[in-house]
Amino acid sequence: MILDESATGLVKQLKKLDPGVPIIIVVDGETKLDFERLFFEGIEGIIARPYRLDFFKKIVDKALAQRKHTLLHLKTVASLKQKVRELETLNEIVQAISSSLQPQEIIDIIMEKTAELIKAEGWSLLLLDQEKQELVFEAAAGEAGKKLLGMRLRVGQGVAGWVAHYGQSIIVPDVTKDPRFYSGVDKKTKFVTKSILCVPMKSRDKIIGVVEVVNKIGGEPFTNDDLEIFENLVAHITIALHNATLYRKMEEASLIDDLTQLYNNRYCKEYLDRYLTKRKDAPAPLSLIFMDIDYFKLVDDNFGHLVGSETLRYVGERIRRTVRTCDVVVRYGGDEYIVILPSTDKSTAAVIAERIRKEIKREPFYAFGNKKFSITITSGIATYPDDAKTRDDLIGTADKAMYEGKLSGRDKVVLA
Repeated sequence: MILDESATGLVKQLKKLDPGVPIIIVVDGETKLDFERLFFEGIEGIIARPYRLDFFKKIVDKALAQRKHTLLHLKTVASLKQKVRELETLNEIVQAISSSLQPQEIIDIIMEKTAELIKAEGWSLLLLDQEKQELVFEAAAGEAGKKLLGMRLRVGQGVAGWVAHYGQSIIVPDVTKDPRFYSGVDKKTKFVTKSILCVPMKSRDKIIGVVEVVNKIGGEPFTNDDLEIFENLVAHITIALHNATLYRKMEEASLIDDLTQLYNNRYCKEYLDRYLTKRKDAPAPLSLIFMDIDYFKLVDDNFGHLVGSETLRYVGERIRRTVRTCDVVVRYGGDEYIVILPSTDKSTAAVIAERIRKEIKREPFYAFGNKKFSITITSGIATYPDDAKTRDDLIGTADKAMYEGKLSGRDKVVLA
């Protein structure tokens, strides 16, 4: 409020400081003013002395109403700008996670980008172990979050467990007043949870996990706007993870032999290519056992192809239970098998191959009517880099050693 007409020259400067502040000028009745210029510059009112109190109050009330309207407008504009920023960030996240078909890569992108969307002290992603009905912390932000990885919560335990059980999003403004809060997580991480926003991950109406954020930065509680934008994000996360999981299963299926559930020829070649490429500069030994069932055609001829197929499956099972966990068992084709032995020299490979040979021979196989029959295998062994420098040469050398065993009597292990 300007009480002296000589200060009317300050109007422009005042408006620059805050365009939304209403200005009222109080002047003497006989003062000559440039009304057109003043109203053009944004003056809300002019009061000439002497004036009635009700008139004065009316002008001031009008100015205050104008200020209230301006503030509301500014708040709306700020809110819309924030919404636009959130949607832009959400769009960036969606594009990033949609471009990947690797679950861990998607989780890494989420960890990097989510902090830009919801300003919170921490967040975590928990996936549901359907068999055990437990939530497993797969990702968590911050130093405290690292202590959570692998930790499990029962479905129904804590806020996250409640969300997984009921499939409903929830805002907990004060965890100390909510009986669903589980303090065990804070005890493990030495973190202090004050408020939580938690959203379920649903795929075809089936809960696959939950995502939660804790402690909004600034101390204020999470809002319904936060919930809306976060539910939108989680929906995209769920779709991306579901698609990545399907892709991974399809990819794995393309590398597995249908009959024996062992790895197939394609996986064998990919594994060897990766191994030899990584160790090109510093070669580490790798041995390969190439095995073939002796006289397998007689099994098909005497008992039929169904028994022959079952025999191939049982041979695969016996090989798998005989080798080490680090070894790779492959059905190479027909009645041929390969066992890849990483970081293994030839003498150790020979011991393992002999153990397999004895295991196959130890127990009979069965046909219809409880008819028993025995089979044997012949194996050849080659070792990288001593016997071969490339994938195909390694397989070929082991195959050649096996063939020599066939010619010299079968049921034996031959070293290249």
